[in-house]
Amino acid sequence: MTAAIFAAISVLLIVVAIAIIVVVVRSGRRRPTRIPIDTRSASELAMSTEAHGGPGGDSQGPTRRRFFGFVAVIGACIGALIVKLWSMQVISGAEYTAKAEGNRINEYTTIAPRGRIFDRNGVELVGNRSTFAVLASADVQNDQLVLKRLSDVLGIPYETISSLAASQTQGAQADRVIALDVDDRAVAYISEHPNAFPGVRIESRTVRTYPNDDLAAHVLGYTGTISQEELKREANGITYESGDIVGKDGVEQAFESYLQGDRGIKRVEVNAAGEVVNAVDSVEPVQGNDIRITIDANVQKVAEEALRRAFADAAMSGHDGARSGAIVCMNCNTGEVIAMASAPSYNPSQFIGGISSDVWEEMTSEDSAYPLSNRCIAGLYPAASTFKGFTGLAGLEYGFVTDSSTWECEGTWTGFGEEWPQKCWKTEGHGSIGFHNGIVESCDVVFYEIAKNFYQYNESETALQDYLKSWGFGSKTGIELSGESEGRVPTPEWKKKFNRDAPESQAWLPGDLSNLIIGQGDLLVTPLQICCGYAGLATGRVPKPVLLHSVISTDGTMTAVDGARYQGSIVQPEFDQKNIDIMRSGFRGVVEDGSVSGVFEDMGIATSGKTGTGEVAGKECVLVDDMIDTAGTLCNAAGAIKARGAKSVTACATHGVLSGPAIGRIRDSALDEVVLLDTIALPPEKQIEKIKVLSVAPVLAEAVARIYSDKPVSTLFV
Repeated sequence: MTAAIFAAISVLLIVVAIAIIVVVVRSGRRRPTRIPIDTRSASELAMSTEAHGGPGGDSQGPTRRRFFGFVAVIGACIGALIVKLWSMQVISGAEYTAKAEGNRINEYTTIAPRGRIFDRNGVELVGNRSTFAVLASADVQNDQLVLKRLSDVLGIPYETISSLAASQTQGAQADRVIALDVDDRAVAYISEHPNAFPGVRIESRTVRTYPNDDLAAHVLGYTGTISQEELKREANGITYESGDIVGKDGVEQAFESYLQGDRGIKRVEVNAAGEVVNAVDSVEPVQGNDIRITIDANVQKVAEEALRRAFADAAMSGHDGARSGAIVCMNCNTGEVIAMASAPSYNPSQFIGGISSDVWEEMTSEDSAYPLSNRCIAGLYPAASTFKGFTGLAGLEYGFVTDSSTWECEGTWTGFGEEWPQKCWKTEGHGSIGFHNGIVESCDVVFYEIAKNFYQYNESETALQDYLKSWGFGSKTGIELSGESEGRVPTPEWKKKFNRDAPESQAWLPGDLSNLIIGQGDLLVTPLQICCGYAGLATGRVPKPVLLHSVISTDGTMTAVDGARYQGSIVQPEFDQKNIDIMRSGFRGVVEDGSVSGVFEDMGIATSGKTGTGEVAGKECVLVDDMIDTAGTLCNAAGAIKARGAKSVTACATHGVLSGPAIGRIRDSALDEVVLLDTIALPPEKQIEKIKVLSVAPVLAEAVARIYSDKPVSTLFV
């Protein structure tokens, strides 16, 4: 067909060219002319003839040359046209055909449903449901009339609609998600009035459902629309597109490669106006793989309820500020996490369709106690007496203590000299006490004695710290979740570096070691680290914590996680089995004869454990935060610390927002001092006696100078 058309056009052009040439040639022929009578003299006539070329001159020569030049130009143009047609039709015909087809056929991708998430027993924790989304092209942001109509139909404020339409989070030219989970009435109206909503389309999607509301929220995480940064990374070997829904936190993020499905393709034929006239073909999207995680929903419920009861009991005792806590339950042999509860919590359904700025600010404010933070893996706390299980074992391993060792506890210990007195938690003392009862009663003096031996140990200044690190402290456990903290095991080198701007505080003192050995001082651990450590004390191997149990493909085939994964270890500490047995005997004594004996007496199974309470009595406490907004949580924490006997409480923060009732709360609180930086100007009406402001100018100036001199800046902040 194409060849026939080309041949016809070529013949037509050749005929036109021949016709033009004939006309031009004929117009150039001489025509017979009359010879007029010339009355001029012979001399005048001769002069005239000579001036026009003489008797032999041809007055029509220039005209003829112009005619033939014109013919040549016309011929060249026609030739070029013929060559171009030949190139387009024969040489590039396939390419132009494809482009024409592309203009006629539009291709759309359809988002695949994500895989579901179940607990270890098959209880659905995260599911899917179908819904409708309203999407708008980038041009709609400039059409106020369309935005107003969308606002009226969807019942969303115009300002919100306008903001969503202008958002470039998914790219400047990407469609904007204006509304998700839209009701049928609005969908029908927009669909029936396409001319009133140019650039707006309705798309069928699936969104997450949470049958158990906020259960295990920190483990499960939440989803959201892919950002530009995530789009560039193309993580997990998946090629994403603008508008894709991806895991943002928790299991949703950790196992994105399993949960993310394969998007579908829909090809439609459109007319010159861009209207769909026919569906060509389609490939249905493929749902992502379902997964089972190691969490037991029933145990998780018990753990979260235990936290709620603890907060209620604290409030009854006058500690209204107690709102945060964490519980980790693990299979010691496999590392499978059975429960991971963090409080306060949140409901992941709040993120469906995108979370509003108001809700986000509320969830990240100081008064909220930061519900998005998974304290099991990110929270850093002094280990307190729970750490004695590891420092006691260290003493046994180095031979500084035996099962038959005894000491005299009088409530005050001066083993490092009278100028360094240290208290036992039991102010009246425990009297004569051996190592076993030292564990059961958690006697601080017993462990101060062990610390003294480590301090005097000449072979290594950091022998105790090195042994603690061999149990995984100061390192991430490697659980699949993002946002895990490393913790901190303080050493002389760390202290010197930490206090680089205060030379008088850089020396490693005996008290640093005696505080470390009872889980206080500068030591910081996560609840998960402590859990893994005690799993190691129970089994002799510190397990790597895991959350993925199995993957269920779309055909229903369930593939369990490689068993070798459950045999992995964070570390493999060295120990003598008899020393482990001594520690285990002490842990059983804590449960059977110690302060918590009544809690476990009716369980009917052998139980071991260790309690721990961070002591603040007589100490100068410092609360550190990035920002102080309304100061509610800060003031409550200060009150609780003072109630426990703290000598003083100082708060330090980078940014002093100090909105709403903040100043009044600080003025009336148990806080002795609040130290802020001048990143936010403090107006005169907020300048009270308790607040001290320090300038960031020296640090910024030094940073600028170092950048200018091409010197490292990181050392300023490390």
